[in-house]
Amino acid sequence: MPLRPLVDLHTHSTCSDGALAPADLVERARKRGLAGLALTDHDTVQGYEAARAAGVEHGIEVFPGVELSVRIERRVVHLLGYFFDPNDAALRDFLGGYTTLRMDRASAIVDRLRQRGLELALEDVVEIAGEGIVGRPHIARAMVRNRLAGSPEEAFSRYLHDAGPAYVPIACPPARDALEALHRAGGIGVLAHPGHWTSDREIRALKNDGLDGVETIHPSHDTSLIEYYRRLARTLGLVETGGSDFHGHKPADDRRLGRLGTSPEALERARAACIS
Repeated sequence: MPLRPLVDLHTHSTCSDGALAPADLVERARKRGLAGLALTDHDTVQGYEAARAAGVEHGIEVFPGVELSVRIERRVVHLLGYFFDPNDAALRDFLGGYTTLRMDRASAIVDRLRQRGLELALEDVVEIAGEGIVGRPHIARAMVRNRLAGSPEEAFSRYLHDAGPAYVPIACPPARDALEALHRAGGIGVLAHPGHWTSDREIRALKNDGLDGVETIHPSHDTSLIEYYRRLARTLGLVETGGSDFHGHKPADDRRLGRLGTSPEALERARAACIS
């Protein structure tokens, strides 16, 4: 019996740090045999309408989505938001705050690079980001363009990684605030790629803050982690989602697209959480 097509609930476009425009991403997903996808760009829903229109053209369902940087205690984690009204005014205002936060962070990172003798203009970073929200990958590419690094990977490994000399944490809002914004807009919030570094205690605290689900299937999760988070999700009454975290910059991204995702049954449980 053939497997039913998956829905990829974790993808990125040029509106944040992906390589493909929203419409091109949807076309690629159709060619990979996906039944649907959520465009989950970082801190923005700018690409949703273009992706939705492409979905109508190619016969593939596109769901509203977003990936938000949020704070739990002293740590930053990512939340995936789904099925909300992308035109909700309050949510749009909430997301607008991230644009300012990310621009301020990019400016601070550029200042730290300059302090180390690496002259980089913020305007170069903004030009590379285009209409997308500014992130560290854009800074890395600007560094390569200005011959300050041989590759984006080198820029990250030497300067931009989480403990790097030019790293600046994003001053993101508490998880509770993000979850409330998603819920008010009719959506749900799911903890993204918890990996080995998110404790049961933190997930239970997020559940108390309104967390609806856990991304159990992700490229960084091996079989044992998938099973671990599935058991935890069942224990806490959380829905499960999965996705490829597609960015499109590396061959491995293409290999994962169409292979990692959410089953039709899990998708329906996640959608039902919006109205339960």
